[in-house]
Order: sequence, then C-alpha cells, then structure tokens
Amino acid sequence: MKSYSHSEAFQKLKETKEDITGNLTSLQYLQTLDFFLWNALLPIQTGCPSLFNNYLCKIAAKQSLKAPIKFTSDVKENLPVHLFNAITEEDSQKAHKHTRNMSLNRGLLFGFLSLFLTNLRYYEYLQSLECSVNSVLRKSEISRVELQFGVKRNSSLYAIIQQVRYWYERARSFKEKIIQKYTRMAIMQAQIAYKDFNCYVSLDDCVQIYLMVVGKSIDRCDSKHGVLTTFIQVWFKSARSKIAKMANSQSDQSIESLQEDYGDALAEMLGWTMQDTSSETIEHIAYVAKQEDPQGYIRAYLGIPEFVSRNHRNILTKFSLDVDHGL
Repeated sequence: MKSYSHSEAFQKLKETKEDITGNLTSLQYLQTLDFFLWNALLPIQTGCPSLFNNYLCKIAAKQSLKAPIKFTSDVKENLPVHLFNAITEEDSQKAHKHTRNMSLNRGLLFGFLSLFLTNLRYYEYLQSLECSVNSVLRKSEISRVELQFGVKRNSSLYAIIQQVRYWYERARSFKEKIIQKYTRMAIMQAQIAYKDFNCYVSLDDCVQIYLMVVGKSIDRCDSKHGVLTTFIQVWFKSARSKIAKMANSQSDQSIESLQEDYGDALAEMLGWTMQDTSSETIEHIAYVAKQEDPQGYIRAYLGIPEFVSRNHRNILTKFSLDVDHGL
C-alpha cells in the first residue's frame, strides 16, 4: 500500500472560487449554456448549410450503424426524423429549431465548433493585414476556401467566423463556470477513490478523471430527464470503475516488493512460520493470501491452495454427488 500524498495542483483546485455565487437550477444552467452554444452554431447553419447538414448526417449515420452509442438525449429513433426536417426546411430559423430538437450531445457540438474555427485559421490569415500572399493568389485562395466550406451567395465567411468565435468562447467560459460548481464534489469523490484503492493511482489522476466525468455529464445531461447534480453523481460510478481498473493493473506486485512492503508480517500472513497445519488454519492462510494476491501469481509459486468459501464448497460437493449418482 502506498502512502497518501497530494500535489500543489490539487491544493490549488481545492481553493477554486466559483464565479457563479448564486444557486441556479439545472434548467437555468443548461438553458444558458445551450443559448450560447446554439447561437454559435446558427451562423454556420445559415451561411454554410451544406457543411453543417453534412455533419448532422454523419452523426445520424453513426448512431444508426453503432447501436450502443447514443449521441442524443432523446429517443434514438427520433433522430432521423428531426434530421430530415432540418435538412429539407428552406427557412433557416425553422431548420435551426428542428436541429435543436435532435437533442444532440453538447460535446459533439463543441467539437464541431472547435474544428470549424481551427480549419479556418488560414482563411483568417488571408483576410488579415499581415497577409504576405500576393493579391492574385490571395483572392484565389479565399475563393477556394469559401467554395470548400459551402458558403452561400451573399454570405460573408469572415463575418460568420467572428460570430461563431464570440458565442463559442462564451459557451466554453460558461461551461467552465458550471464545472467550478462541481469541482469540490469531484475532489471529495476522487479522494475517497484514491484511499479506497490504496493510493495506487495518483490523486492528481483521480481528480482529473472525476473532473472529466463532470464535463461529460454536462455535455450529456438533459434537464427534462433529471437534475444535473444527480446525473453527475451517477456518472461518478464510471470514474470510480476506471480508477479501479487502473489500480488493479498496478497492484500486481512481485514477491520481492511484497516482502519489502510487509517484511516479517508477510511471512506470518502467508503461513511460512506457522506450524499449525489444520484445515481451518490452511483455509485462513488461503483466504488472506487471496486478498493480497488476487491474480494468484504468488500463491501458485508458493503452493498455497485456492480459497473456496463454505457455501461454494457445499455447492461443489452436491454437484459431485449428483454426478456420482448419474443425475
């Protein structure tokens, strides 16, 4: 077992101050976040409809091909219906409303916005005063990028980029403020998991896993289906499970490292110095050894028998008797 320790980064996280001091409801948090997020998406859907619709079609297709994956908080069968209404509607405002009805994972929308802005950095450079490309090539490149992104006639791609960036940054900032509200809760749960799994996974890693789960929960939560706090607490189970797997992969110690950690106590625990060879003693040794070496590597090396509980032994005995009697 490793000793408890934490870093300066952990201490700073504990001192995190919330920018939102009041207590808002889940509906208020998520509706505000969606307001910023969908205002960032609207200029793209209006000015570059083919690009946006192509992304929506890929999401719906992947949802249909991979059943276990769920990209919507709504019933999965409704996704193609809302998609059809969105891409066939000529009015951009109505199409936008149909798209919102798809109830897509916010993480997918954040990812699309980030990709959109990243891929248009070159276009922004072409439009800037610092651009050193000659005028003929510059105009050609601007036209190529606008054609590539499917910009509608009489729409300004540069203006679209500025609107998207403004609302995208506000959406990201507000999401960070929501995460701040749950940082203390995540830290407390991470500390519990850190101690429960014998400090095999560093506390910083535990906290990072729990904070990532908070972010994913915000992306997936639909206020119509429950409270955000409860939703996050349910998702904390997946964080604990991940830490458990990481701890198990690191806890398979060699006989030398166990000897170093436990010293003479290990020898006594494994029965090396015990003269009593009664069945109860052997069973006790086997049980303790299994707790310390769940994979069985050291027990096999030392010849310690597998521990079987009394209940399981009775079941096996009954099964063997039934086989002997031809049942």
